[in-house]
Amino acid sequence: MSTTLTHRGLPLGISRLHLLSLVEDLGKRGIGVSSSAARLLEHLIWRSRDGDYDGGRICAVWERVCRTADDLGLSSRAINQAERELEAKGFVIRTTGGNGARSGSRTDGQIRWAAGINLAPLINRYAELKAVWDARCLQQQAIAECKAEIRRLRRLIRAGGEASGLARAEEILPDGRIAPINRMDRLETIRGQLAELLADISIDARATESSDPSEENDRRIIQDRDSSRPCRPRAAEPSITPATALDLASNDYRAIVRSLGGASWPNLIEASHRTALGSGLGQRSWGQACATLGRERAALCVLVVDRNARLRQDHRYRAEHPAKCFSGMVRRAASRSFNLHGLLKACPPDPEAPSADAPPHGVMSDGSSTIASLTTALLSRTLSLMENPA
Repeated sequence: MSTTLTHRGLPLGISRLHLLSLVEDLGKRGIGVSSSAARLLEHLIWRSRDGDYDGGRICAVWERVCRTADDLGLSSRAINQAERELEAKGFVIRTTGGNGARSGSRTDGQIRWAAGINLAPLINRYAELKAVWDARCLQQQAIAECKAEIRRLRRLIRAGGEASGLARAEEILPDGRIAPINRMDRLETIRGQLAELLADISIDARATESSDPSEENDRRIIQDRDSSRPCRPRAAEPSITPATALDLASNDYRAIVRSLGGASWPNLIEASHRTALGSGLGQRSWGQACATLGRERAALCVLVVDRNARLRQDHRYRAEHPAKCFSGMVRRAASRSFNLHGLLKACPPDPEAPSADAPPHGVMSDGSSTIASLTTALLSRTLSLMENPA
C-alpha cells in the first residue's frame, strides 16, 4: 500500500474543527461504529494538523499503538480492534513501513510520506456524513414540531373541561408523556387521534350552546374600585448577549463556536461543555454548575475561566488552577456575591491584561482611569480570590 495517499480536501470554508464537530455530533450510531472506534476517530483528528486537510496533501497519524492506548485509557488490543473496525467501515486506511513499524516525515509543516493511519477516506466522505447529519436534524425538527402540536391539542382538550374528553385523551396518550416517544409514525398517529377528539368535543360544545345570549351578558362591566396591588419585582433578565460574550472568549473557544454555527446560547453552552471537559473541570462540576446557575450562566463562567487560564505564565491574574477557579465562581455566583453579567458586560474584548511591571492599567495621561480598565482588574482579582479563597 502506498504511504503517499492524498485526498481531495475538505469543502471550501470547512476546517478540521468542523470535521471533528461533525464526527462528535454523529456519534457512534451516526457513523455506525463502536464507542471505542468513535473515540479513536476523534483522537486521530485531534492528532492531525489543520494544513493536512488541504486538497492534495497527506493526512495521517503514525503514533505508536501503545501511546494511543495510554491517551484513551484503553488497551492496545482494543486500539487495534478499533482501527480494523474503522478501516472496514471505510473511514481510514492502515499502512505500515518495511519492518511493520509506523513512521512518517513532515517537512515545512507538510507530510511527505507516512506509514500509519491515513484519514483520506474520512475526508473524502465529508459530504456524505454531512448529509446524514442534516437528515437527522430535519427529522429531529419534525419530531419537535409534532410534539409541540400534540401539547397544544392536549391543552385545548383540557380547556374544554369535559371529563369524557379528558378520559379519552388519557387513553390515546397514557400518562400524558410524549418525551420518551421519538418515532415519527407513532407521534403522527397520536396527533391525528387527538385532533379528531378535539373536533368531536368542539362539535358537542357548539350543539349545547344557546343561540340567544342573556341580557345580563350584554351589560358592560364597569370597574369602580382600585384593584391595583403591589407586585413582587421580577428578576432582571441577563443583559449579556452571546455575541458580546464571544468577544471576551479565547481564540480556541471562538473557533469551537464558529464550528458549531456561530454565536448563540446553544452553541456557547456546547462550546463551554467541551472546553470544561478539555480543561479538566470535569463532567460532574459542569453538571453541578448547570443545575445551580442554569446552563447559560454556567457557560459564561467556563468562558471566563478559560479566558484567564490562557494568560501569560508570569501574569499575576492567571488562573493557575482552572478547576478551583471554576468552583469558586459557581459558588459566589450562586450566593450572588458578585454580578457576573455586569462584569462581563463592562469588560473590554481583550483577553491579555497588563503585566505586573507595566504602567498602571487604565490610567490616562491626565491621571484618570477608564471604567473598562478598572472592570478588567476587578474581574481578574475576583477570579484570583475564587482560585485561592481565604
